[in-house]
Amino acid sequence: MYFKHMRYTGVLPISSILICLSIIFLSASGRQYDSIHQFAERVLVRLNKMHHPESELLKIRKCELLLSDEGFLRYRKTYISGKQEYYSLNITRVSSIDYIGDTGSGNLLLKTMEDDVIVQTFNDRDGNVDSMATHFRLDLHTVEPEDLVALQDDILGMKLLLKKN
Repeated sequence: MYFKHMRYTGVLPISSILICLSIIFLSASGRQYDSIHQFAERVLVRLNKMHHPESELLKIRKCELLLSDEGFLRYRKTYISGKQEYYSLNITRVSSIDYIGDTGSGNLLLKTMEDDVIVQTFNDRDGNVDSMATHFRLDLHTVEPEDLVALQDDILGMKLLLKKN
């Protein structure tokens, strides 16, 4: 048998480099290939887990938070009096995501590019209102920083995928 001695020069063969790079990219970009539906499910699960209706909790009968695969975030609060507040926006129109508060409680603010948030009230004694707003506020509680980062990543990932389609 004949063995050829190779001297190590600090340079890996091209095939080794390509294999290493493909492994790194595939493992690091696992979430990159998520579908819009997967992003929507994760965002909705996190928001429902952290959502906490404001101090008017005793006056609220029901809250619904929905996120469609088309990127529409819909939020409806129904009060015991029958009054309903409805908010709707498309994730693609979100310009910034902010959280004001601490780990105990706070507000998630989704700011939009223009008047992109639909605001409606129904069965209101002061009259029904149809208007537009530049931000959507959602009360949250028991908020961990890593949950906020993951939420922001999923919203922005969903936004990017929706813009591609």
